[in-house]
Order: sequence, then structure tokens, then C-alpha cells
Amino acid sequence: MRPFVPAATADLAERLRTDIVPEVAGFRAGNVGMTAAMLDMIGQEWDRAAARLVEENSAMRALLVRGAALIGGPQPLDDPNADLHVSALEAANEALRQGLITLQSTIEERIDDEARALDEAIWDELRRSVERRRIASANF
Repeated sequence: MRPFVPAATADLAERLRTDIVPEVAGFRAGNVGMTAAMLDMIGQEWDRAAARLVEENSAMRALLVRGAALIGGPQPLDDPNADLHVSALEAANEALRQGLITLQSTIEERIDDEARALDEAIWDELRRSVERRRIASANF
């Protein structure tokens, strides 16, 4: 049997809320409740992590290609689907974000319309990235 992580974490969270929280009080009840909430968040992130990272990485690659066309320099050449492990996607995400930082620091010094439009596109993608990472079950 292979447990489906989102279902398993949801089940564990519900057991904590219904079976354990009523049996403890005060600080311990709060800790158990927070643990249940964290399990809910883990399940949500487990289910969406690869899709979110593929989407973000694709968007950042497109911006870097656009930047390379504008200012010159290398374009991202790696195969975005070479390794779909979340750890590999996270590493690529970090490298792409560093590339965007470098690109953005270069184009922010320019005053032409193309550079301004690319800068705004980068900020738009960063805002979308924050929205993609929002945890639906988090109330803090």
C-alpha cells in the first residue's frame, strides 16, 4: 500500500482535532491544534508543489529569455523537465530567482520602455508566485 499524502495528513489532522484535543487542555491543546493545522498545510503543499514549481520555473525562464534578448547574455539552456523531483525543481527555482535578481538589477538602471516593461513583468510574476504559495488552510 502506498499512502496518498494529502489524504493521510488530512486523516491524521482530523484524528488530532477530534480524538486528542478534547483530552488535553490549555497549552497542550493549542499545540495539538497547531500540529493538526500544520498537517493540513503539509498535505496541501505536497499535492501542489511540483505543479507550482513547474509553473514558476517556466515563467521565470521566459522572463530570463526576454531579458537576454533585451540586454544580451546567456539564456537558460537546461531542460525544465529533466528532473521533476521537488528537490530538483526547488533548486532550479532558486537558481532562476537568482537570475531574475541579477537581470532586474541590470534593467532597473535603464530608462527605456522595454526595460521598464520587463521590470514590471518581473514584479507581476513575483506577485503571482506569492499567490501560488498561499496556503488555503492557513489563518495567519
